[in-house]
Amino acid sequence: MAHFLIIDDEQFIREEWKSRLDRRQHSCEEAANVDEALEALEHSEKPNCEPFDMILLDHNLGDETGFDVLENLDKDYYQNRVIVITGQGTSYLAKQYATLGVIGHLIKPVSETQFECAIEAALQRRNIYVDQKENWESAYEVLEREGLVTPISELEADSAQIREQYAALKSIHEQLLADLKQAGDRESALSQAYQKAGEALNATAGGIKSILQFLNPFKITASFWSDVEYIFDSDRLQFFILQSYLQRIADNPLGFPVKHLAGGATGHYEYRIGRNYRLYFRREASTMILERYGNKNIQDKIIRFLDGTSESPMNL
Repeated sequence: MAHFLIIDDEQFIREEWKSRLDRRQHSCEEAANVDEALEALEHSEKPNCEPFDMILLDHNLGDETGFDVLENLDKDYYQNRVIVITGQGTSYLAKQYATLGVIGHLIKPVSETQFECAIEAALQRRNIYVDQKENWESAYEVLEREGLVTPISELEADSAQIREQYAALKSIHEQLLADLKQAGDRESALSQAYQKAGEALNATAGGIKSILQFLNPFKITASFWSDVEYIFDSDRLQFFILQSYLQRIADNPLGFPVKHLAGGATGHYEYRIGRNYRLYFRREASTMILERYGNKNIQDKIIRFLDGTSESPMNL
């Protein structure tokens, strides 16, 4: 599930693309011109808002073009995030957009099959070039923060196992960087490098108690701890990513987008953890109580759970 911005000056096309995205469980917003597009993009970066994972961009926007949108954005922002869909089928135009980092180019009219294939290919490319890179950088951040590893030695009985786990993360990350360098721009090789690193990390020994030091500023529920145990067993990279975000949130609770949950669960909130995961919490006075942690694809299920369940904090 991804969040899209549809930019096209024809309403019936926006409605058609929105309908296609809805059927694939994606969410989207619309813009009819350059000004609306830039306003939506600026708004998406504010707290309580959902950043766009992908932009569907029409070339002809009245008296302006898709280039007028891109020239107002930072190149690092829109690279690997834009699919151009246009009625102009010239190779020159496609090359112009490609040099800017656009990852897809479709010619109108676009069939359902063409649309679906382009969307899936673009999301896969974004996963390889952006999401995986950011995930590993977030996970490795727990080792780079000054003084972070020192308290681990004070965990006595578990300290050796926890140090071994962090050593494994360091070693696997270093090997991943070497594999990525060797892969160059070959997408299949890049994908294989990330898959290999993820499998290696999941296969390492380690202790879930390494997360305890990051939980000190918070209270947690039994359901949250159950989610952490599941992530530790199934996706060790996300386990490290969570540690990194918990440290950042503790340092600056207002520094990350916080969203009030819609569709029920009044009084509950979420932090966006990377592109795919969400950390759910509530507040009691000045205390943050962590309630759930999971993939955004199961958000509806978690909202229903939070709406009907009131858990007291547990003792670790």
